[in-house]
Amino acid sequence: MALKEHQIRERLGQLKEKHKALESRLAGLESAPEANELSIKRLKKEKLSLKDDIKHYEDLLIPDMDA
Repeated sequence: MALKEHQIRERLGQLKEKHKALESRLAGLESAPEANELSIKRLKKEKLSLKDDIKHYEDLLIPDMDA
């Protein structure tokens, strides 16, 4: 079942919010003197995964062009 445009935009918004929250959390962790490197690496990996998901949904909004 193909997603409708409003569903794609809604999901995209959710992913962007989660990405922004991870950025804030990551900034806080990185500035802490007792920062746990493993936690930082995990958050960075999750942030990259979200970025890939965001790109995927953004690509779904671009109409296919006939060559």
